[in-house]
Amino acid sequence: MTTSATSTASEVPHPLLRLLDLARQARHTATGPELQFLLVNRTYNLCPYLLGAYWISEEGVVAQSGVSHVEQNAPFIQWLSGVCTRLGDQSQPIRVTSDVLTPADVAEWSEHLPASGLWLPVRVNGSSSAGLLLCRQEPWEDADIGLLQEWLDTWAHAWKKLHAPTLQGEIRQLLGWLGAWLPSSAQLATEMTALKRGTGYFVQEVIMRPWRWPVLFLNGLWSLFSVFLLPLKVFFKEGPAALWRRCQQAVLTVWQDKGRRWWWVLGLLLVLPVRLTVLAPAELVPAHPAVIRVPTEGVIDEFFVTPNQTVVEGQALFRLDLTTLTSRLNVAQQEIQVASSEYRQSALQSLTDAKSRTQLSGQEGKAAERQVEVAYLKELLSKAQIKSPRAGVVLFDDPSEWIGKPVVAGEKIMVVTTEGDAEIEAWLPVGDAITLPTDASVTLYLNASPLSPVGGQLRYVGHEAIQRPDGSYAYRLRAKLVLGEHAPRVGLRGTAKVSGQYVPLVYWVLRKPLGSIRQLLGI
Repeated sequence: MTTSATSTASEVPHPLLRLLDLARQARHTATGPELQFLLVNRTYNLCPYLLGAYWISEEGVVAQSGVSHVEQNAPFIQWLSGVCTRLGDQSQPIRVTSDVLTPADVAEWSEHLPASGLWLPVRVNGSSSAGLLLCRQEPWEDADIGLLQEWLDTWAHAWKKLHAPTLQGEIRQLLGWLGAWLPSSAQLATEMTALKRGTGYFVQEVIMRPWRWPVLFLNGLWSLFSVFLLPLKVFFKEGPAALWRRCQQAVLTVWQDKGRRWWWVLGLLLVLPVRLTVLAPAELVPAHPAVIRVPTEGVIDEFFVTPNQTVVEGQALFRLDLTTLTSRLNVAQQEIQVASSEYRQSALQSLTDAKSRTQLSGQEGKAAERQVEVAYLKELLSKAQIKSPRAGVVLFDDPSEWIGKPVVAGEKIMVVTTEGDAEIEAWLPVGDAITLPTDASVTLYLNASPLSPVGGQLRYVGHEAIQRPDGSYAYRLRAKLVLGEHAPRVGLRGTAKVSGQYVPLVYWVLRKPLGSIRQLLGI
């Protein structure tokens, strides 16, 4: 039977001829949405069905038979996307039965979809999975599944060809980008001619005639002086209005030179003064804290406060373990009694024995030494319970990490700071150590509230770089908060912008590249 090129697939009686007609339509489809529309609607020409849906793992259901646009927020489409997601792990076509669905999906299926469903996986690329869901009342036959598999393989090939870039197209696009930036051959020839003329003049008139160098130098100075002298001359001779007209004419003349107008604009922008700024990691720290240190070595026994608790002056903060000190004190007191008894016995014997009289001074010194030791241990016992030197907020780590931990004399345990008494501490990297003026502006952008920066003024910068925990070296920077600035909670971290002196824009842009080149090449 002969069919014309314009006949529709529904007029072709044999299934294989219908498949060839669908393949021809897929090859001639120009866009992706048209291919998806062809898949969910024209597949009906091969095997009739009541509903067809095309699903992609990253997007959900993107096409449905009988509708021009899929509403992703519709409850039915969301449920259908969930069903397709659970079927997406299948690598072979399967008949959708209650065995592959959840009980909730079975109930929804019986309410919205026909009884017989078929899931056909589609491999469009290696990174994502896709599939076609077809539903109808009649059971799916093996012949129907084989025919649909062949059609889906043809459709996937057309999809890949439609979205795969060709080498010729990539090269043409790259050459187009380069052509937009590179000068044309005529412009390049003009610039080379001007360069040759300028180079020849410089060699012949300057290099080959060194006796003219003083004259050229004086001419250059005079030309530079004339540039500054001309506005003054016009101002005093013709008046401010004439100077303003001259300036307007000069600007208009420069702007009308289309070949160089943008070079003038670029030159003016490059010399535009901007403030040199650097970024540094920073945090809010106490400005005038009272550091609580251990008076003697020992073991922390108990904390009487919790982190971030408000305390008053003289309130007990924590206590050291007193067992060792108490034992030493008892031993020292017993030794005093023994030394005192020995001293009294020697004193009685010295009345009749000259040898005992010579031992009195040593025994007296030993008793005095034990008394000094007892006084020292009592003083340590009185300091074993540390109290707050002033009112404020207690800042320290988790108490459970300190209890039972041996500490040495002078070790920092906590700090007591006044609420709102905070300042900015930043760490300026060695590569960004610029010259900072007195009272330089510092702005802290907190990670917790980036839209509410905290302003401050530089108080001091460390003289030497300090090694940080990450192994890098940086200069410690402290900045006090500006008057009227509300201090957030101490401990918040962020990034500080430190403002330096005004420099030309070209220096601001090329500072780091030039520094890297000099470090690399050593020039």
